[in-house]
Amino acid sequence: MKIIGIEMTPVEIPVIPLSEGGIAPYRGSQDKVGTTKATSLIFKVTTDEGIAGWGEMNPIISVKLTKALLDDYIAPLVIGQNPFELKKIMRAFSPVYNPQINTKSFLTAIEMACWDIMGKAVNKPVYELLGGKVRERIDIAYALGMLDIGETKEKIAQVKAEGFRTLKTKGGKDVVWDVKRAIAMREAAGDDFELRVDMNQGYDTPTALRYLRGVEDCDLQYIEQPIKVNKFDDLKSLRDRTRTPIGINEDCYIPGNLLEAIRRAAIDIAIVDFEPLGGITELIRLESIAQEADLPLAHHCGWDMGVKLAAILHATSTMPAFSYAMDSTYQAHGDDVLTEKIRIDSGSYLVPEGPGLGVEVDEQKLRYLAVK
Repeated sequence: MKIIGIEMTPVEIPVIPLSEGGIAPYRGSQDKVGTTKATSLIFKVTTDEGIAGWGEMNPIISVKLTKALLDDYIAPLVIGQNPFELKKIMRAFSPVYNPQINTKSFLTAIEMACWDIMGKAVNKPVYELLGGKVRERIDIAYALGMLDIGETKEKIAQVKAEGFRTLKTKGGKDVVWDVKRAIAMREAAGDDFELRVDMNQGYDTPTALRYLRGVEDCDLQYIEQPIKVNKFDDLKSLRDRTRTPIGINEDCYIPGNLLEAIRRAAIDIAIVDFEPLGGITELIRLESIAQEADLPLAHHCGWDMGVKLAAILHATSTMPAFSYAMDSTYQAHGDDVLTEKIRIDSGSYLVPEGPGLGVEVDEQKLRYLAVK
């Protein structure tokens, strides 16, 4: 079997507004304008045996740049390759020179499509190719941007009523306000609900310590990436001085950083996304490190549509280290490229069944949602 074609379609999907029970505009500490539309690139990879696989990724800087990289750099290395020989394909994108360009993250969608093709070729779901499920469903951490305290409390009531058991929100702009909001969130959520806060590197170390001490009694599940990357001594110092668990996200995509954080006992959890890592193959490698260190993982969300979400569910359902709920905005997307949206039951995703990723892209809808 050989890959003979790669098509890329940029799509935009509206995010349901807060006024209608959704999350838009979604704001984080680094956002100047809140997100109201989810943007993804949907890839269709075809083979000489008539099997097509689907993949998804975010644009690299811009759609125009990603298209140029696909046409001039990725496609020539992938066309003619056997989708079953993933390690050979991935090695072609890992030379020792020019690391700014030769990164596996450009290959994420194609790697995902290859898994879809392999599953369809042998009539097996991807989770079986990965060794079988260790969990039947994946709990959802309902992702929510920065809202004022009153709106946040109202949203928590809605989220709980809809059956979700975990909320992930943003912070990192104003430590006094962040602490007040955390206290209010715990009051609104009660004791039977998990809360996690992502700072997106928004604090310096003294401010992060202020926050951690201010929320000691809030029983947060964890605080994510409170300070900038590559500051392991500071992370270790923060962890030693708080009861609140500390996680990293952006650090995980710098080669060697997860291993270093583990070695220094600087973290309690890692929040990872297979897209910037370079796909499911790379996620397997990183999960093995975490499992060996007895470090729990949660999967990150990048405004994922149904194709990537299906891949996340197949992959993480087979990996013991992913014991925490996955971040997600999908439940607040106004549409999807799939013929049927991925099912949610009692605050959890059900892993799609069927060959490959177990989902079907509606190509008519794909054209309708396409943007230039």
